[in-house]
Parts: sequence; C-alpha cells; structure tokens
Amino acid sequence: MTNIKDALDRIEKDLGELKRQYDLFFQGVRRTEPQDERKSVEWMVKRLGQRKLPNTLDQFRFNSLQSKFFSYTNLWIRMVRDMEEGRIARDTRGNLVRTKARAGEPVPPDHLDRVLEKLRDARRECGLSTDTKDLDSLREMLRSRAAEIAGRSGDRQVEFRVTIEGGKPKVKAGLR
Repeated sequence: MTNIKDALDRIEKDLGELKRQYDLFFQGVRRTEPQDERKSVEWMVKRLGQRKLPNTLDQFRFNSLQSKFFSYTNLWIRMVRDMEEGRIARDTRGNLVRTKARAGEPVPPDHLDRVLEKLRDARRECGLSTDTKDLDSLREMLRSRAAEIAGRSGDRQVEFRVTIEGGKPKVKAGLR
C-alpha cells in the first residue's frame, strides 16, 4: 500500500515542479518548453492509471491528480500554440499579453458584394421582393457580424454563404 501512496506523492511533487517549470518558461526565464519533464509525469500517470487501486481514497487522489495534469497540459499546449501563432506575445517587462486584432477586414468587400447578389437571386427564386433599398444596412449588418465572429475566432477571415431553407433565403457565416 505504501508503494501506491509513494507513487501518488511523487506524481504530486513532480506535477508541482512541472507547473513551476512551465511558469518559468512562460515568464521567459526558461528558454525551452519542459517537454521531457512533462513526458516523465505523463508516463507516471499512465503507468499508475493501468493499475487497480483498491483503496477508494487513493483512487480519488489519483483521479484528482490525473485531472489536474490533463487540465494543465491542455492549458500549456494552447498557450504554446497561441505564442507560436502570434496571439500571445511578451510585453517590455516579459509578461505574456494577448495581441490586438489585426487591422484587416474580417470579410473582403467584394465577397460581400457577391453574397448580396446571391441573396438577391435567392429571394427572386423564392418569389420574394428583391428591393435594394435596405442593401446598405444589410451590408453593414453582415460586416459587423463578421467582425464579431472574427474576434471570437482569433481574427480569421469570415465567409458568408446563401442557402434556401423552408422556402426562405438564409445567410450563413463560416470561417475560411
């Protein structure tokens, strides 16, 4: 029984040290990501996870440590990816900060023109009015919707498509 308790103590201690090493990495003190240390802790977690833990207290403690490890791992992977893709950068003091949105349009103006033309054709096909008096307000609404979607998706380009559902034209947004 002490074997399992010792293994849990070791995982807890190594996980705390791994978190500290990642904190140093994200603060810029450590130059490389602590991948070897993470693989070591991952190996211990997997190995202990293959064993049957008869004591419910030990099982609960292991599940808690395992959950904590995987939560940290997901966080670290996401932060490293954001750093590599430029969504996170260091400020003058070395702290990580989210970068501002890029200045480009979330949807090209010519794409909006094509979507509005397809919408007009779809309305004609459905037997609806093709009046163009609200064209500017619709264009502005699509542009603001595209900016909102792009802001949530890391400034990716937004693409609109026109579909007909239930005899009515619909404009749907997607990411490029």
